[in-house]
Amino acid sequence: MTFKSLLDIDCGIRFMYDRLPLSSSSARTMLLESRAMTSKREIDLRYGKLNSLYNKECREIASKLTCLKDISNTIGRLGAGAVLDDIELFEIKYLATVSRDVAELMQKKRISVVNLPDLGDVMKILDPDSLNIPSFYIYDSYSSELAAVRKRMKALTGLGDRIPDENQARELAGLQQKNDELEEGVRRELSLKLSDKAGKLGHTLKNLSLLDIMIASVAQMKEMGLCFPAVVENGETFYKGMFNPAVKEAVEQKGGRYVQVDISFSRLPVTVVGANMGGKSVVLKSLALNQILAQFGLGIAAQTCCVSIVDKILFCIGDDQNAEKGISSFAAEMLAVNEVVEGVSRGENMLALLDEPARATNPIEGTALVEGLLDVLQHAAGSTILATHYNIVNRNVKRYRVAGLKEGKMDYSLIETESGDVPHEAIAIAQQLGVNKEWIESTKKYLN
Repeated sequence: MTFKSLLDIDCGIRFMYDRLPLSSSSARTMLLESRAMTSKREIDLRYGKLNSLYNKECREIASKLTCLKDISNTIGRLGAGAVLDDIELFEIKYLATVSRDVAELMQKKRISVVNLPDLGDVMKILDPDSLNIPSFYIYDSYSSELAAVRKRMKALTGLGDRIPDENQARELAGLQQKNDELEEGVRRELSLKLSDKAGKLGHTLKNLSLLDIMIASVAQMKEMGLCFPAVVENGETFYKGMFNPAVKEAVEQKGGRYVQVDISFSRLPVTVVGANMGGKSVVLKSLALNQILAQFGLGIAAQTCCVSIVDKILFCIGDDQNAEKGISSFAAEMLAVNEVVEGVSRGENMLALLDEPARATNPIEGTALVEGLLDVLQHAAGSTILATHYNIVNRNVKRYRVAGLKEGKMDYSLIETESGDVPHEAIAIAQQLGVNKEWIESTKKYLN
């Protein structure tokens, strides 16, 4: 799972990515191309580093990283023996300059979350006159012959308004050609001297980008009230006070109050029941979001939590009908759920989140399909959370229901329950929405 491949999951991960205050384009590229961590040791190490940064003032460092660009192609060309042009040599020098400045700030602030190699030898090569500026130029000090050619060219071009005669023009053209040849020779020599430093240049770029990601992550944690997770392998996942920042912001912008939820699960399938508009889909979205955040070392949207590592996330939500492919809602849904079943049969350690499977068919067969699915999921290596409208009698599941309407207001919190019955709140919710009274009264006759 790459971060980029997960961005289109409708769970709020793009919202989190867009709100992550990364300073550099290099860090953004690194995050998008990074793969989910699946080792507890690796994830714990990342969060340990974030924790050590949490109380540090990092704005100066973030400012230094603002102009850091992804020059991995340039570094790759250098390592392959290519002759770099002036722009590429400038990129190398600028990277060395940023690394030096950031290293000094890290030492001053006692930050040691990444190791930045000493690029002093690179600076000596690209700054022979010790001017200590990030720009690059093929200096005269690289070649006495080049310096002499440039001096003569300057003399010939410093004639004021007088146009050079034919001999001077011919000499100037020859000098320009010689200048170009000598400059190319300098570029070749510099590239050769730098080629064996490509490895540590790449390491520097990677670690500066990672530092940027970690600083941005800590800033986001503070801004959104995110937490550090405990992480386990093949254990119980639990969230206390779980929320979805994108949904929370939307609710609060409308003057509403967002309700955080508590939930826990392991290998036993979990069902979440409740009326429409009861928040079941938001629970699934929040679980998907936080699983992604945890395995990419970002802050978790909860008060406290413990997350079990998975190798794969499958999130089945919404209407996937495709007229062009001739696939109905039900067919698309069955194929998506079947991917979960096939994954279970292969023993994949996955987090499967299913929003009302089999809803696109009749209730009798739909209920049977869900009951049968829960039987199959008993053998899952990972975890499955399934939101449904159907009354489920399967005993080998853990059950939650949305608290529902209380005194005319919806309580979105989750309650663990023994019953698989779905709350009958559709009519009450419809009344709250202000639908036609005649329709409501006519409907009630069929419920009695």
